[in-house]
Amino acid sequence: MNKNFFIMGAPNAGKSTYLAALWHSINQKNISTSLTLKKMTGDLQYLYQLEHKWLEIEQLERTVIGQEKMQLILLLTDGECDLNLEFPDLSGETFQNIYETRELTVELYEKISKADVILYFINIENIFPAELISKLPSELRTEENLLKSRKPSEHDPTQVQVIDLLQIILEIKREPIQLGIILSAWDLLENNESVNPKKFLKEKMSMLWQFIESNNKKIFTKVWGVSALGGKIEDVDRLLSIEEPINRIKVVNEANMVSQDVTSIISELSGELYDN
Repeated sequence: MNKNFFIMGAPNAGKSTYLAALWHSINQKNISTSLTLKKMTGDLQYLYQLEHKWLEIEQLERTVIGQEKMQLILLLTDGECDLNLEFPDLSGETFQNIYETRELTVELYEKISKADVILYFINIENIFPAELISKLPSELRTEENLLKSRKPSEHDPTQVQVIDLLQIILEIKREPIQLGIILSAWDLLENNESVNPKKFLKEKMSMLWQFIESNNKKIFTKVWGVSALGGKIEDVDRLLSIEEPINRIKVVNEANMVSQDVTSIISELSGELYDN
């Protein structure tokens, strides 16, 4: 099967951290995962650099415009079937620019049009709600000042931006899409293993939830809570004390099943595509 995954998310949404955890998971041999690596095409050194920082609990550098990796292709296997995954590692600013300028490059258009799955990353620390105008200082409430000070990607509610970008995807694809929503930094929630990711999305981003539900014949959605690093950078001593790095990972699905297998997300989404 050839499946193209298109990864989206704002800056600091957890895209590169997930990719680092995925690369380590499909290469290590000590703990079983749903998928393992057969072959990789693209910037191998880039992935090893991500993995090294992930292993050492070092801050990953943000992917910036001009240093993006457009061509990362992994041939994965479950032992019986092979899965050819192509997904770019793009800057979060790329998606902010699309939201603000209403423009995207031909190359991005083609990537989206060929995508079988959209993986949308949302950092639970960076979910910004709407702010009532009445809450703003009076001197900022004039139309002139509001327009002058407003930066859409910074001031518009997170879920509004996600919905808008999903609408762009639907307009490009013009066919049903498989959507995986990854709620990253899941370890920051209290009792995170018992919190249902789907319910969390419904409660914290109700407008996005309604959009997905009302378009459920066009968008087939699964939601996961994921801690790809296992904690904050400040937890370095505790995280380094974990003998098997893969055991730092936490993946919680809609059934509240907890695992350390980030490949299970890809396996499940790809399997549903194959079944459909």
